[in-house]
Amino acid sequence: MYRSVERRDNNYYPRRKKQKRLQRKIIGFCLFTFLLGYLCGRVVLAAEHIFMEPDWKTIAGASAGELPDASAKEQDLYGWNEAQGAGNSGKDEWGDGPGTMFSGDYGQDEAWNLRLVNFENPLPEDFTVELTEVGEGHQVDSRIAQALLDMIAAGKRDGYQIWIASSYRTMQKQTSLFENKVANLKREGYSETEARREAGTVVAVPGTSEHQLGLAVDLVSSEYTGLDERQEQTRSYQWLVKHCAEYGFILRYPNGKTGVTGIIYEPWHFRYVGKEAAAEIMEQGICLEEYLEQRS
Repeated sequence: MYRSVERRDNNYYPRRKKQKRLQRKIIGFCLFTFLLGYLCGRVVLAAEHIFMEPDWKTIAGASAGELPDASAKEQDLYGWNEAQGAGNSGKDEWGDGPGTMFSGDYGQDEAWNLRLVNFENPLPEDFTVELTEVGEGHQVDSRIAQALLDMIAAGKRDGYQIWIASSYRTMQKQTSLFENKVANLKREGYSETEARREAGTVVAVPGTSEHQLGLAVDLVSSEYTGLDERQEQTRSYQWLVKHCAEYGFILRYPNGKTGVTGIIYEPWHFRYVGKEAAAEIMEQGICLEEYLEQRS
């Protein structure tokens, strides 16, 4: 009995050493696997950033032609394909071309900068506007071009990259965006009537879009380029909301105002109204419809 116990005791310690060595190997393998997975994940994220993000130019200098083209983001939101409609041309089926060039400092003529365009106030069929390029095919009403470029340049100086995702639209392009949205909703099970009603809260009915007016732009941040509510979480958006009125712009479709505007909350859609009106609208946290009602 004594020898048996002694033999067992002699084998105990070698086994314990083997077990400890095995445990250390397992722990080491787990740590190695974890670190390898973490490093692979970082490599994948870096690759996605390099290869998936559009190769947009930054806006250093903010001169015409240097702004990035973010029109792909507009297509992502509305499902519009460039082959379905015209580009950003100043001439469309509802007009013979650009109108008369207007001179003077921007923000002085209330007859044009406070013009209300919505479902109840469509543009006339003969509406025309003089357009100026603000970079990569994007155009706006010539009277607001400098104000827009100044605002984007100021954001750049403060360390914020602000890109134009959408600007002036022709009737043909607006129609393409709207009809494509209707088609997508119908594929989701909406009836024709329901699809058109729902589409109108996301994409303005042709003839009622501020983009056709030439005074509205969709602006996105380099931090996040999606046209959705996450845009409000970006530092560029927060800068815009704080400073846009200084350049005559407002957040056109604020949160909680869909019942008044008929359009969903759009933290990317900014509209030129002139410095004085913009200051009052942004300070009060109201929309353009409410501001015009106060003045009537």
